[in-house]
Amino acid sequence: MPYVVCAEEMEGRWIAHIPDLPGCFAAHDERDEAIAAAPKAVEAYVAWCAAAGVRISGVSPPMVVSEVVRAWQYEPEYEVNAFFAADRPPVAADELPEYQRLLEASRRDLLQAVEGLGPEAMQRTIPGEPAPLGGIVHLVARTELWYLDRLGLAFPHGHLSPEPLDAIQQVRQQLVGMLTALSSQTGVVALAGEVWSARKVLRRTLWHERDQTRHILDVRARMR
Repeated sequence: MPYVVCAEEMEGRWIAHIPDLPGCFAAHDERDEAIAAAPKAVEAYVAWCAAAGVRISGVSPPMVVSEVVRAWQYEPEYEVNAFFAADRPPVAADELPEYQRLLEASRRDLLQAVEGLGPEAMQRTIPGEPAPLGGIVHLVARTELWYLDRLGLAFPHGHLSPEPLDAIQQVRQQLVGMLTALSSQTGVVALAGEVWSARKVLRRTLWHERDQTRHILDVRARMR
């Protein structure tokens, strides 16, 4: 069956999400190029899932571009995250094992991306980058906690460890512990000009971790 692609402009680039494949996306500075890259992103994602023990079926060309959302500011320096129609359905309880496997796979990738780096290397200033690699990892934790906070499922941000690897473990434990609570959420939440749902939280969590893992790998390649 055709798969749906939803594109959003965000922070100066375009992200083409495939909602039926949580964490599957293509990114580019130009909208049309991001959308055009979606088929290859789907192929790579299916292979990634197979390696993680997640079976994907029923997804095949052609693709259908369902929604295109331009970035907009709710208030100065606050860009709204897109809410797609595909984000609205509740997360069914029988979907939770698959989400958990996807979360485990994306976390393995992140940990492998920083494997072998000691504390000094994690905090080393990198020319052209706004944060060291440890800062990028910590951003993954802070962002995941922020997503959970949209639905009132986060622990206090002041309790987040300052150590990047501890922080991502701390927040992921919270998310996994809240999966059942996420599946019990049948409505949506409007907050600060945005609309959030359990499905959107999981989609964005997987997208953000995989996106930042790619960023880390790119940075490490340049450092070599």
